[in-house]
Amino acid sequence: MKKLITLYQERLGLADVTFSRIEHEDTAVADVYRVTKSSGEKLILKICTRVNDYLHEVYFLNYFANKLPMPRIIQVVEPEADLYGAILMECLPGTLINPQNFTPSLAYEVGSLLARIHMNQVIGYGDLTQPITLNADPRVYFTMKFQEGIAECRGLLPEKLIKKCLDYYNQHIDLLDSVDGPCIIHRDFRAGNVIVYQSKVQGIIDWSSARASFTEEDFCFLEHGDWPTSFTTKKSFLDGYASIRPVPDYNRIMPLLRMSRAIALIGFAVKRGIWKSTLSTKYQFNRHFLETFFEKL
Repeated sequence: MKKLITLYQERLGLADVTFSRIEHEDTAVADVYRVTKSSGEKLILKICTRVNDYLHEVYFLNYFANKLPMPRIIQVVEPEADLYGAILMECLPGTLINPQNFTPSLAYEVGSLLARIHMNQVIGYGDLTQPITLNADPRVYFTMKFQEGIAECRGLLPEKLIKKCLDYYNQHIDLLDSVDGPCIIHRDFRAGNVIVYQSKVQGIIDWSSARASFTEEDFCFLEHGDWPTSFTTKKSFLDGYASIRPVPDYNRIMPLLRMSRAIALIGFAVKRGIWKSTLSTKYQFNRHFLETFFEKL
């Protein structure tokens, strides 16, 4: 990796800098480094190991530049046959949202920002970096990702549990016929992707999963334990959203979305071989969710 970093340093013209890797469970998809210049100025270098992640990150950082609080792109290294795509961007001041700093006023601001993302309506569901793939049916991509997750979970989850998930999916997939979309969604809108400083949002980060979809997908993170909410902060979040656009009636579809998310996270952890290490906590949470999901129906 040191030789690779040197190559990026040469490509980006970064002289007299130091690199320090940012390691936590939220950087499991990409390699992220803090770049410190001799002047003390800090930047962020995000190396995307998947081409689509790079394309999405660049597309949405540019799309929402000067419209939403976002890190500014400084320079990019486009992906090549033997080189991952990389993005050099500004390093925003502050910390990620946590239980200590997630106040009702901040929750209101975050909710309103989510609504501002969803205000960007599009003509179909799919990958906006490849508009030819846009589809009028929201079930197409959702089904593909669900089946992909199921395949990744086989061999680790009991077949009996997998069959229950497939049966539930088949019985409830038609709920997607009445979803709120299509529009731009972040698709990873959670506390670990929002930077705050002095009680104000400085930036929404990690746009590698963003796409044209339905708004209820982003609310899944609010309901699936990805935000440190209390009754008060959740109400403030929803009030902030409602100040921009109506909150979708997502309760009927939420069990399906939560089941799908649990499968996706377990599948990702298994595929990356980090279900016993980096993502062990998330793996255990989502496995327990699936194991108890059908008892509550």
